[in-house]
Amino acid sequence: MSINKSLTIQETFNIAVKNHQEGKTEVAKQLYNRVLKIDPNHSLALKNIAIIFINLKDYQKAKECYEKSVEIDPNSADAYYNLGIIFKELKEYQKAKSCYEKADNIQPDNTIIQTNLGIIFKDLGENQKAKDCYEKAIEIKPNYGDVYYNLGQLLHERGEYHLAENYFKKAIQIKPGDIRASNSLLTNLYKMNNQSILFEELDSIINEGKMNAVIGSICSRSEVKYGVKKENPFCNNPLDYVLKKDLNEKYDFKNVIVKCVNNILKDDSISNRVQKLITNGYQTAGNLFANRDFDTNEIQKIIKIEIEKYRLSFKDSKEGFIKNWPTNYNLNGWLISMKKGGKLSAHMHDLGWLSGSIYINVPQKSELESGNLVVCIDENENKNENKKSIDVVTGSLCLFPSSLLHYTIPFESEENRIVLAFDMIPNL
Repeated sequence: MSINKSLTIQETFNIAVKNHQEGKTEVAKQLYNRVLKIDPNHSLALKNIAIIFINLKDYQKAKECYEKSVEIDPNSADAYYNLGIIFKELKEYQKAKSCYEKADNIQPDNTIIQTNLGIIFKDLGENQKAKDCYEKAIEIKPNYGDVYYNLGQLLHERGEYHLAENYFKKAIQIKPGDIRASNSLLTNLYKMNNQSILFEELDSIINEGKMNAVIGSICSRSEVKYGVKKENPFCNNPLDYVLKKDLNEKYDFKNVIVKCVNNILKDDSISNRVQKLITNGYQTAGNLFANRDFDTNEIQKIIKIEIEKYRLSFKDSKEGFIKNWPTNYNLNGWLISMKKGGKLSAHMHDLGWLSGSIYINVPQKSELESGNLVVCIDENENKNENKKSIDVVTGSLCLFPSSLLHYTIPFESEENRIVLAFDMIPNL
């Protein structure tokens, strides 16, 4: 694009904003840079180009823009707030907290700032401060559904299920289509161990024609727990839909998949997330398949090919998750690396439809089931029924309905056990 150099700074900025609003981000970026070349202290241009950098996942450049912006205008609550978002993405929680607190001092009655400050406190394990922030956010804006959901989650994790129930119901009342709140309410009712209330909610959801992995999982778990079988709209027999394949047989596993994963693990820019389910290991943060710093296109192609093969292999099934297979979906992927004695506790992926794992490196087994993946109906890892132990090795691919819980058996080896886990998530 040729830039008319006779334009004033304000005219150039206005044209940049117009292009930005129209989604022409590359043109807008060039124009903002033109403004900043003439006036490096143009606060609005710094903040606007920072937004473009955030959308491009270039958090370092966005951070530099916002840091300069707050030097110029130390009373800019939105600049501190957005800087907090960047530090949160970079997993620098203390710095994120500091930025949110500065934004809160400037705008103490901002619900969004309070909510995000609460999220940071929760990430830092300061649950009472998180609760205080959420409650203040509700005082400021009583009809903000997300904060009710966040407070419900906090109380659920603390085992305060009856209180959590009320907040999840309020979140659903404000945002009837909030799948997260609906799923969390169902899981919370299951944890409350009140069969009649749980079944009433389950029947209502099923009668409305709703279907997802959480509904399927709670149906299956309830059958084990209470001995009452209900028609499962997602998958009645999920253990029959577990598939394992050897990717070495068809693909250049080492040069395509392993090489890409090793490059990601070596990159200092990749951050890790807090994951309480993992012992002696860590999980990467964010969606690797959306991270533009890494070329994962070939891996994604392989996964999509295998997902389609999975669908075709069960195409005659009458199970809901096959009959209602999503026409459009996204892939969400992350890495898990565990050291000697490492394990992953039983859990499920609430937003998934089909879950999977590619085994980048599985150490040699010291015992028959060391490091195996176990898929199961309920969370009781000590039961030998209602589960399958899968003998995974380097190069294995496992696919299974997201309604299944899964965990890993601890292993003893000096080598790291590295897995690329992913979910197929429907586009709703």
